[in-house]
Parts: sequence; structure tokens; C-alpha cells
Amino acid sequence: MTMPAWALADLVKAQAPGAAEALGGFDYPPVAAVTLAYPESSVRDDRKAADGSVPGFGQLHPRTQGVTTLGTIYSSSLFPGRCPSGEILLLNYIGGATNRGVKDATTEQLAEQVDKDVRKMLLKPDAPPPRIVGVRVWPRAIPQFNVGHLDQLDKAKQAMASAGLGGVLLGGNYVSGVALGKCVEYGYEFAEQVAGYVKAQKAAGTADTRERVGAA
Repeated sequence: MTMPAWALADLVKAQAPGAAEALGGFDYPPVAAVTLAYPESSVRDDRKAADGSVPGFGQLHPRTQGVTTLGTIYSSSLFPGRCPSGEILLLNYIGGATNRGVKDATTEQLAEQVDKDVRKMLLKPDAPPPRIVGVRVWPRAIPQFNVGHLDQLDKAKQAMASAGLGGVLLGGNYVSGVALGKCVEYGYEFAEQVAGYVKAQKAAGTADTRERVGAA
């Protein structure tokens, strides 16, 4: 089962309430994805390459910078054709554990805050207002690996087994880690766990059949 922990908690609460309690306790703060477009001429000259393009993947924003936006991806630099020629498309993430109010903010409020932040780091002071391309809010987004996370995960696994659901194996980014690379790496490990469980069940079934045949 690789669905979010909170979704799985709701699914197993009748059969395994102890597991549901542990799974439902993982912290998933809200995050909003705010995509804005600007004229490429709005970007500060010192942020551009010699040919006038805006190079790079994007940027992360530590709190010490005094901004609210968590990070910005230069979508049009990474993927040509994502916006009209002469524009730059920026995908911004805002929210997280210390800014949970984003789930209650309006589209205009989120766009206004992101626009304010990117002007501090990337855009010229006289840049025109952005074109709002899209805003999507995830009320429960990325699981946080807070202190005690792994102990809580072990409790969930043990409670599943105690409830007779040992064959329901727990996966997903709250188990592996949230980075894409971690999820891919864990995919191989998780596949081995599933295969090992199936083989063990098959071997146990074969042994049980032999015992019954021998007894007959």
C-alpha cells in the first residue's frame, strides 16, 4: 500500500485501529503550487546568461532570506515551449510546516505573496504584475520526518501484523523519504519485500500441503 498514510489510516481503522492511529498521526502540512508568468525582460540582468536566457533549475529559499515562498522552479528554462516566446514561467511552492495558513488563502493572496517574494530575488523592481497561470493547494502535501517518525512507523507495522494484516506492506514517501531519488530507490527495495513475502507464503503453503498429505 503506497497511498498517503492518512488515507490508509481511514481504510484500515475498522480492522486495525492501532495502526490507523499511528498512520493518522503523521504530519502532512499544506503546500500550494503557484505558477506565474512574467515578461522575460522583468528578470534582473545579473540573473541572466550572456545570451539573455535565464539558466538553471530554480532556487530554494531559506527562511534567513526573509521570504515566505519555499522554492521556485524555472519551468520555461527546464522545458522549452512551456510559455510564449519572451516570457518566463515560474512554478513556486509556498506553505509547509511553518506556514499552514496557505490552505485558507485565496488564489489572489497566494499569487500576491509569491510575487512579492520573487521580486526580492529574481525580478526587477519595476516588473509588471504577473499573469496567474495556475494555483493548486494540497491541504495535506509532503510528510514530515519529525522526531519519532520511524518509531511511529514501526508501531503501525506491528499493529497491522497484530490485526492479521501482516500481508499489507507499507510503502510510499512517508516510509522511503520524500525525494524522488529516495522513492525510486525504495521502489526496488519494496519490490523485494513483496516478492519475499509472496515466496514465504508459497513455501509455507507447500509445507502445509505436504504435512496434510503425509497425515492422510
